[in-house]
Amino acid sequence: MAEKRNVLGLHLLFLLTAVSLLHLLVCPFTKVEESFNLQAAHDILYHRLNFDKYDHHEFPGVVPRTFLGPLFLSLLCSPVMFLSSLLDAPKFYMQLTVRASLGACVVGALWHMQREVRRQFGSTVAGLFCLTCASQFHLMFYSTRTLPNVFALPIVLLAFTSWMAQKYGRFISLSAFVIIVVRSELCIFLGLMLLISLLSRKLGLLQLLCYAVPAGVLSLALTVAIDTFFWGKFLWPEGQVLWRMRMLLLPTVGFILIYSVLPHKEMRFIIYTFPVLSLVAARGCSFILCNYQKSWMYKLGSVVVVGQLLTNAAYSGICLYVSHHNYPGGRGMQELHRLLPGTADIFVHIDTYAAETGVSRFLEQNNNWRYDKREDLSLTSPEIKMYSHLLMEANVTKIQRLQDTHQPLAFIQENPHFTAMQLGP
Repeated sequence: MAEKRNVLGLHLLFLLTAVSLLHLLVCPFTKVEESFNLQAAHDILYHRLNFDKYDHHEFPGVVPRTFLGPLFLSLLCSPVMFLSSLLDAPKFYMQLTVRASLGACVVGALWHMQREVRRQFGSTVAGLFCLTCASQFHLMFYSTRTLPNVFALPIVLLAFTSWMAQKYGRFISLSAFVIIVVRSELCIFLGLMLLISLLSRKLGLLQLLCYAVPAGVLSLALTVAIDTFFWGKFLWPEGQVLWRMRMLLLPTVGFILIYSVLPHKEMRFIIYTFPVLSLVAARGCSFILCNYQKSWMYKLGSVVVVGQLLTNAAYSGICLYVSHHNYPGGRGMQELHRLLPGTADIFVHIDTYAAETGVSRFLEQNNNWRYDKREDLSLTSPEIKMYSHLLMEANVTKIQRLQDTHQPLAFIQENPHFTAMQLGP
């Protein structure tokens, strides 16, 4: 029996891994929200101690973010980086490796969670939990994306699993770390779990302090030390973010409701709740399937359970197909490298739209090419002639304004309004 459970667990692990990798390979490029962590990982891997070349000096972002996540991923990827340097492989493969490493952390945390689900609720619930997670689009799509929320996700899942298992020391330590270092607003989500444990008297106040104080001090010291070093100034990144979002410290409703009130809403902001909701759904589906023989209502319900999993998977496939065509900047950068010789003297300007839709440092393939993504360049400026090629969002008006200096080289098939321009004759 134990052997069957182990085999089933490995099958579920393979399923989650395969679906996560499928989303990565179909949509290998990234967008601007992911850029800080991705560029930071690139700089740690390629520039190492040459901090003057680090991207965050020129493009720090709206608020500072911690380097601990990119540093951890870079350590995970260092063996592949060593092999890649020996084989002189394209840097783009390292972008895929970095993202795959993050996905492996998310999948590992989900698998760890399903083991606790299996222990508490049985193998049927655990299997349905994994199927629900694998068939939904957003969780699997975001699992390899270098967003701060996704860096937090594996730690949140481990914390939630510890809370389920009533291992409060581990829960509090992980919660303190992820709140102080990665995402400060998680004090709402994890704090509500802690409050439930306190109110139910499963956790005492003195016990809470014994766990929380050392974990909080160590986590704060770690992030301040690492990020002060990388940013070149005394800094607690999430502390600065927390001061921007201090109203979130006054929760009167649940985590999702609070985020629903905020003017800027994205699905990734509440991604931590998806596995928990999937668990609740899995328990309900398991109850229906296990009572299949009892009445026609349960038979009908079982059909609905299977149907919703298939519908979920079909919807995810459609969303993934649409997302594949949503990165013209990355496609354009690859096309530019395909059309032009690597030995040529190329100076390419990358406009804001290209940088927001897939271009990253990992795509800067040729060492003798020069890449510039300055944001203050005007199409009418004489400086435009410095660039042999322009990677840009284009329309008829822009092309006409550039006809004296540059001519279209290639239009990106996924987006006819995006093009690579080259210096005219």
